[in-house]
Amino acid sequence: MPPPSNACLKLSVLLVSSAHKLSGPQPMKPAQASEDAIYQSLREAILTRKLAPGTRLREIPLGKILGASRGAVRKALDRLAFEGLVEQEANRGASVAQPTVQDAEDLFTARKSIEVAIARIAAQNLTPQSVRKLEKHIARERAAQEKSDWAKVVALSGEFHILIAEIAGNAPLRRYLNDLVVRESLIIQMFGTRQQDVCTRNEHAEILAALQSGDPDLIARRIEEHIDGIAAGVNLNPRAADPRTLEEILLG
Repeated sequence: MPPPSNACLKLSVLLVSSAHKLSGPQPMKPAQASEDAIYQSLREAILTRKLAPGTRLREIPLGKILGASRGAVRKALDRLAFEGLVEQEANRGASVAQPTVQDAEDLFTARKSIEVAIARIAAQNLTPQSVRKLEKHIARERAAQEKSDWAKVVALSGEFHILIAEIAGNAPLRRYLNDLVVRESLIIQMFGTRQQDVCTRNEHAEILAALQSGDPDLIARRIEEHIDGIAAGVNLNPRAADPRTLEEILLG
């Protein structure tokens, strides 16, 4: 069979080019949200009290809402379950964790023991720079209080204690405290408080003053009083569920 002539080849190129022009450019598939983006979005929604304890987190609806694959959603939920923010049950799927009253009591007891040790170490490592950092953080807390932004107040309150752990420089203790602070945020979210000023007293400034004094007994007393105050303010009646849909909560 003789090879195609140059004319035939040119005709083929023209036909292919014309077909491409008629069909137009192929639409690009939208980029899917990453596992980390889903994890951060859900974690923030839980810790800022947007997603209430017990809220069902189904993989397929979440994937559609967040524009992600089911596999990415599943991995993000696994990470949240590892942190204790999500509970996973066979044949039922995932939901925001629901701490019990006993969980709350155990957590506050553990926090006092760990945080006293952290604060005493931090006092030995305190520098003018770290003092300024804590003072600026307290100022941010007061600004949130003035705006009655209670979700932000709770988040900043937890961050204050993490900052003290960073100053202490003990990595294992910092990990333990971070885990407890995360779980405490969930407990406060679930049970609410009897009084909104449970996190708004001047106790963080008093803790900073105790750290600056270097007195281990005063440090322990300030930390224990602070945590006992938070525990006393927890209302053991669960908060009412948010009536909005999952899509409205995550994208609203």
